Amino acid sequence: MAIEYAKILGRYISEGLSENEEVFIKETLKKLIDQEIDMLEKEKERYKKEMEIFEEKNSLKSEEFVKKFDRGKMGDDLDFFEWYAFAR
Repeated sequence: MAIEYAKILGRYISEGLSENEEVFIKETLKKLIDQEIDMLEKEKERYKKEMEIFEEKNSLKSEEFVKKFDRGKMGDDLDFFEWYAFAR
């Protein structure tokens, strides 16, 4: 959602604004971008934790798991498909 707001604000900037409006919009864009980055970093950390759980459970690093899964060596267990989604 933040990206959509950023696009809208970017359009306003390109249409020509007063200096105060431009400063306000640039600050708003920065806040939206920072918020989006924070959300993505949290999501990345969640994926990392999920992968660590799978790695510990299966005594296998995610990189090696992906290689084996791609070659069809891991089976069709639902957990493997979830792990694969996190690892990709």
